[in-house]
Amino acid sequence: MRYLGIVSYFGMNYDGWQSQPSHNTIEDKIEKILSHILNEKINITGSGRTDKGVHAYAQPFHFDTKKQIKDINHLVYALNRLLPIDIKIKSLKEVDKDFHARFSAKKKEYIYKIYTGRELPFYARTHYLVKDKINLKLLKDASKFFIGKHNFQNLTSKERDDKDFIRTIYSIKISKKKDEILISLTGNAFMRYMVRDIVAEMILVATGKQKLNDLKRLFNSPRHITNHKAPAEGLYLNKVFYE
Repeated sequence: MRYLGIVSYFGMNYDGWQSQPSHNTIEDKIEKILSHILNEKINITGSGRTDKGVHAYAQPFHFDTKKQIKDINHLVYALNRLLPIDIKIKSLKEVDKDFHARFSAKKKEYIYKIYTGRELPFYARTHYLVKDKINLKLLKDASKFFIGKHNFQNLTSKERDDKDFIRTIYSIKISKKKDEILISLTGNAFMRYMVRDIVAEMILVATGKQKLNDLKRLFNSPRHITNHKAPAEGLYLNKVFYE
C-alpha cells in the first residue's frame, strides 16, 4: 500500500530534508517514527529536498507499507505525539501505487519572507532581515527577468542536470504589509539554491546595489554561478501541485 503524507516543519534545527549519515534531517525523523509505529522498516520519498534551515508549510512525501492502515487519523495523531514539536504531519491518505511524491509533481510554490523593520529576535530565524531600504517597484521589475522558461545554470550550485538547467517560472508575486515583504515563486521545478539565488539578485536591484540590466549576465554562457544567496531562514516550501 502507498500513502501520501503532508508535513509542516520549522527547519532551523535540522540539516535539511534528505537523510545523510551523521546528520539531523527531517526525513530521518519521520522514517524512524513511522517504522516504530508500523513495526516495519519504512523509507519515505519527499517531493524534493530542502536545504539546512529551510522551512515548509506543506512538504509532500510518500511511503509504502505491507499493511493497510485502517485508522489514518489515529496514525497522524500518533506520529505527531512522537515527532519533535517543530515537525508535524498535516495529513495522510492512500494513493495509487504509481503515484510518486517527486515525479508526479506538476509545479511547486515557494514563499520567501523579508523583514525590513527594527531588528527583533522573533524574526531572526523566520525572515531575511534586510537593513537597506527596498524599492518595491524595482523589486517587482527585477522579478520579471526570471519569469518564463530559462536556462538557470548560473542560479544553482547543481553540477549537472538532465534537463540542461532549463526550468520554467510561471509567476513571481510580491506583496508588502508594514515591514514584511513576501515573495511567492511558482514554477515547474527548482534546483538547489535556485530560489535563494533569485531572491538575492532581486534584492540587490531593489536596494540599488546593482542595475536591472546587470541581471542579464545571469543568463549568459559559459557558466558563471552567482555568489549572491539569500539566507535559508526566509525560505518556505508552501505547496506542491499534482494536477
